[in-house]
Amino acid sequence: MIYDILIVGAGTAGMSCAIAAAERGLKVGVVEKSDKVGGAMHWSGGHMSAGGTHLQKEKGIEDSVEKHLADILRINNRSGDTDLIELAVNEAPKTIQWLDDIGMEWAPECPRIIYGHVAYDTARTVYGPEKAISIYKVLLPEWQNHVASGAIDCFFEHTFIGLGKSHDRFDKVQCTTVNGPVIHEGKNIVITSGGYGSNPAYFQQKHPGIPLVSSCYPTATADGHIVLEKQGGQFRFGEFHLPSLGGMEEEEGSGRVDFNKAWAMVLTSVYRQPRDIYVNANGLRFIKEDEVSPETRELTTMKQPDWCFWVIFDEASLNAKDENGNHNPIIIGRSVEEIKAEAAKENALCMADSIEELAKKTGLPTANLLETIKGYNRMVDTKVDVDFGRKHLEDPIKTAPFYALKVHASVLVTFGGIKVNKKLQVLNSNKEPMLGIYAAGEVLGLGATSGSSFCSGMAITPALSFGRILGRTLS
Repeated sequence: MIYDILIVGAGTAGMSCAIAAAERGLKVGVVEKSDKVGGAMHWSGGHMSAGGTHLQKEKGIEDSVEKHLADILRINNRSGDTDLIELAVNEAPKTIQWLDDIGMEWAPECPRIIYGHVAYDTARTVYGPEKAISIYKVLLPEWQNHVASGAIDCFFEHTFIGLGKSHDRFDKVQCTTVNGPVIHEGKNIVITSGGYGSNPAYFQQKHPGIPLVSSCYPTATADGHIVLEKQGGQFRFGEFHLPSLGGMEEEEGSGRVDFNKAWAMVLTSVYRQPRDIYVNANGLRFIKEDEVSPETRELTTMKQPDWCFWVIFDEASLNAKDENGNHNPIIIGRSVEEIKAEAAKENALCMADSIEELAKKTGLPTANLLETIKGYNRMVDTKVDVDFGRKHLEDPIKTAPFYALKVHASVLVTFGGIKVNKKLQVLNSNKEPMLGIYAAGEVLGLGATSGSSFCSGMAITPALSFGRILGRTLS
């Protein structure tokens, strides 16, 4: 069988590409490493963004494609691939409308401004009540209908290992399976194999010396990157690597965290004013804990040993309530009782009856930690942070037991990726298209569509949009 379009990866970009192509009557083949479709949609927060959508108009929000683009270029200082950013932003409202047309359920608070990244100046981020699963739930019936009709063939547990070509055009995808090697053929090959945050060796190759603590989907193992680079494809934007703060290693030294299960609210103070202090491996504060800017927090943490820090608080702070009467503790979604139970496990979170014991359990220098807490408590008394200018100084650290939560600068998405042109053709070292090969999704790298900063919605929306563009145009 020679497919009109042969897709590597049945995730966000791959599914949208296959559905769009099947709607045109094309014969589509898909190879997927996992035993199910959906990829990172099973994992992701599902944030999308677009300017001038019907969802905004329904809430009286004035916006446009042009304003969205200008906002992105403001946030990322005009970095990234501006051709791809423009393509993504122009297509984004159509993608949101398409999802709406096929039954997408939107969270009632959307569109909204998200402050976990550098914020847009307009409410344009949208998502479903079940995060990216909401997207998956509307794509899956479309996918299943086309599989049932024979328009889409999907081959599971196929690991992408190579490409082949006839004359000057790539037309073969080589995979390994439990039954041995397999080759599939296609007139056009679309690589949507995801990122590389779950491949420590490849990550270190691209980011030497940078610690990897990953919350990326398990199959994000750089398969597409490796194959395309062997064929002359170019890796770019690795220098834009930017982590997200808050990951808790539930198993010390595992290098794995889970954004959906164990995450600390340390990205910004917008959602939670600090009742704690942050100390680095030397037991010293390094930032004002009520800093609003996520990027300032990320860049400052990147200067600390091992890109991690400890959140130190006491029993009174744990039980304190915010201005709305809610406990709003440091671990997102956890109650006070659940946090105490977590501390009893002594993994990422531990507790002790004294600061000296806490220092011993964490490995933090006892003298430094004692002096840091003493100095902070003095600042609470005087309401003046002489070191960093923190304004929220309401909660001294005096009441046992004392707690220490170790959080990491963690990888949610990878910024480096394979270079393509604005037609989404993969380019070789001479900046020429590798004929027959296209790419979309995280294999392009977040740096391509978001630049050197996290721009809300500029991962999933371009993945859906670029997949659809290729599905509509290739033949």
